[in-house]
Amino acid sequence: MTGGSPSAPPAGERAGRATGGLPVAAAYGRAAAVVAAVTAAAGAARAWLHVPDVEMLFLLGVVIVAVTSTRGPSTFAAILSVAAYDFFFVAPAFTFEVEDARYVLTFAMMLAVGLVISGLTDRLRTHERTAVARERRTAALYDASRALGAALDGPAAAAACAGAAAAVLGSPALLLAPAGEDDLRPLAASPPGASLTPAELEVARWTAIQGSAAGGGAGPFPDAPVACLPVRAAVDLRAVLAVRLPPGEPLRPEQRDFLDALCRQTALALERVRLAADVRAASLRAEAEQVRSALLSAVSHDLRTPLATITGAATAIRDGALDEPTRRELVEAICDEAERLERLVRNLLDMTRLESGAVRLRREWVPVEEVVGGALTRLERQLAGRRVTSSCPPGLPLLSVDPVLLEQLFVNLVENAAKHTPPGSPVEITAAGEAGGVVIEVADRGPGIPAGMEEAVFERFRRGTGVSAPGAGLGLAISRAIARAHGGTLAARSRSGGGAVFRLTLPAAEDRPPVAAGAGA
Repeated sequence: MTGGSPSAPPAGERAGRATGGLPVAAAYGRAAAVVAAVTAAAGAARAWLHVPDVEMLFLLGVVIVAVTSTRGPSTFAAILSVAAYDFFFVAPAFTFEVEDARYVLTFAMMLAVGLVISGLTDRLRTHERTAVARERRTAALYDASRALGAALDGPAAAAACAGAAAAVLGSPALLLAPAGEDDLRPLAASPPGASLTPAELEVARWTAIQGSAAGGGAGPFPDAPVACLPVRAAVDLRAVLAVRLPPGEPLRPEQRDFLDALCRQTALALERVRLAADVRAASLRAEAEQVRSALLSAVSHDLRTPLATITGAATAIRDGALDEPTRRELVEAICDEAERLERLVRNLLDMTRLESGAVRLRREWVPVEEVVGGALTRLERQLAGRRVTSSCPPGLPLLSVDPVLLEQLFVNLVENAAKHTPPGSPVEITAAGEAGGVVIEVADRGPGIPAGMEEAVFERFRRGTGVSAPGAGLGLAISRAIARAHGGTLAARSRSGGGAVFRLTLPAAEDRPPVAAGAGA
C-alpha cells in the first residue's frame, strides 16, 4: 500500500467548489447562462414554430443545471427560470406583472418541479459520492489486508497500515509503538518523514495509556488536529495510529469505521509477526538444545573411552613393573587414544569455526593429486591392509583452494569409508574435469547409504546405524562445510553393486595458471 497521497483540500475550499471543480461564482454563472440559452430557445420556438407553451423548455434547463451542478446553482436556475418565463412570455411582456391569475399556479408548479428535480439530483449525486468513497475505502482496506498478511516483520506491517490510512484520508499518518513508560517511538510514517507536534504527541500518549480513541471529535481532545486510535491485540496495546486532520474537520463516521477496521487488521498482523518471531526463537532454542544434547552425548561417550584407556595405561605404567613389550603396548595405546581425542576436539572446533564464518580461506594454486596424496599419507595406518587406488588423469586444472582444509576434507571422506566398510575392502578415488570445474569421487564397497538418507548423512552428530567405530558424527558435516566454503558441492549416493560414493565438485578459477605438460601424471 503506497502512502504519501496529497492532502485533501481545506474544508472551505471543498465547500466553495461545485461539481466538476468549478468555483461557486462560476457555477452560478453557468446556471444563468443555461437559463439565458433556454429563454432564447423558447423565444425562437414560439416565434418560428408557434409553440404556445414553452414551460417544459425551462424545466429542461433546470434539469441540465441540476445534473451538472450542486443544489445551490440548480435552485437558482429554477427561480431564474420562473422569472424569465414571467418576464418574456407572460402578458404583459417584459414586465413582472401578471394579467391572468392562472399563471401563478404555473409559476408555482414550475418552481416546485424545479426544486424537486434539484433535490433529487443532488441526493443521487450524494449517494454516488458516498458509494464511490465506500468502494475506495473497501478497496484500500482489502489492499491493506493483503499487505499486512504478507508482512514478515513489524516495520512492514506498520508501513502498510500508515500507507492505507494516508491514502484514504488524504492526510499524513503515523504508527507509533510504546517505548518505555509514557513514551512512543514511530514505527512507520506516510509520507516518509511525517511527524507529530508536541501537542499532537500528547494526544497519542493519552491513547496509549487509556487505550481509547482521542482527537478528531472524540475523547478528551475533540478539537485536536490529530485523530489517534489504539491498535490493540487481545488486551495488549500494540501501537497507536495517528492521523493529522485538516483544520476544523473531525473524523466522519465512515472514516472512523475504516480506521477502526484498519487498526484491527494491523493488530492481528503485529500479533502474527510476534508469534512467528516467538516460534522462530523457540525453534532455534530447541535446535540449540538438540545440538547441545547430541554434543554432550557424543563428547561424553567419545571422551570417556579414550580418557579411561589413557588413565588405565598411565596408571599401569606408573604403579607396576612391566616388561618392555607390555610397556610399549600401553604407550602405544596412550598415543592412539590421545590422537583420537585430538581429532574429536579438532572436529568440534572446525565445525564451530565453519558454521560461524570465522574461517578465512588461504587459497593457493595446487594440483588435485597433491591434496589427495597428502590425505592418504596421513591415513596410512588406518588404511593398512586395504587396496586404495587414486586416479588423477593428466591435464586436470589447478585448483585455487585452501590446501589444509581441502586435505582435511579428503581425510574425513577416506576415514569415513574406512570406518564403515569391512576390513580389507577397497577404496577408490577418481578425479575428472568437467565444464567449469573438477569432480572428485571417493567410493567404497561397504553397506552403502539407505534410500532417502543421502542428505541426512551430512547432518551434525549423525552416525550410521550399527556402527561401532568411534567418532562424534562430525566428519561429513565438516567436509560439506569445507566444500561450500570453496564454492563447491558435496553429495552422497549409493553405488551400483554395493557401497557408497561421495562426489565433490569444485569450481575452476578463471585466472588459473597454465598446467605444464605431463602434470598430474
